[in-house]
Amino acid sequence: MTRSAVIVLVSLAALGGPVWDKAPEKWSLGDVFHILQDSPWCPAEVKVEAKTASRQVDSQTGMVSTSPINSQKASPVPAVQLSRTRPAPAVPVLWWSSKTIRLAELRKKQLQGGGATGALSVESLPDYVLVVEGNEPYRILHDAKEDLHDSVFLEIPDGGTIDLESVKFVEATEQEEERVEFHFARLVDGQATLNAEADKVIFHCRAEAKTPRPTESNVLSFRAEFRPKTMKVRGAADL
Repeated sequence: MTRSAVIVLVSLAALGGPVWDKAPEKWSLGDVFHILQDSPWCPAEVKVEAKTASRQVDSQTGMVSTSPINSQKASPVPAVQLSRTRPAPAVPVLWWSSKTIRLAELRKKQLQGGGATGALSVESLPDYVLVVEGNEPYRILHDAKEDLHDSVFLEIPDGGTIDLESVKFVEATEQEEERVEFHFARLVDGQATLNAEADKVIFHCRAEAKTPRPTESNVLSFRAEFRPKTMKVRGAADL
């Protein structure tokens, strides 16, 4: 074990574990912003510019590939071809279907005087839901040239993808920014789409505004890496 890892473990032990293991009613405003900005449910790796591409599913192996081999027998899959020539600006992305994130939002309202006092609770969601926040991302995604079902998807470790089920646009309120909710199925044909112990799941998103604004960015293009095996509260998966 490295020296830095030992320091982290000692620090967590001294503090009684990560802040999200505490009851939500005990979270301070600092705890809330830590969860919403620097936790397993809100990754920092949202920096890669991308170009759209078309991947294929090989009809014999079932593997996803950009190779043109057997393209006549393959099924198209939405994809992103990554380019590291210039980093894209970070975009706020949250794993919204987790109870931790939605409880943090409720606690923030409570602490800022706009929410009900007392115990906090949220219901489980039937889908995996990822949220992109902010005025500019909202504008571009709402006015996207492309069908978002073709340019937004989850990449899972075995080389497969989880397709986008639906998109919901939520307008801003006095206490919340506008956000775009991307819904992905938890089950397909009775089978789980995502392993809760997966090392990594990558959220790909690309859109270009149909009505460009000359002085503003008109393309949103990024990928966000999540690590499901770390997205746990008191040892239980929270996805």
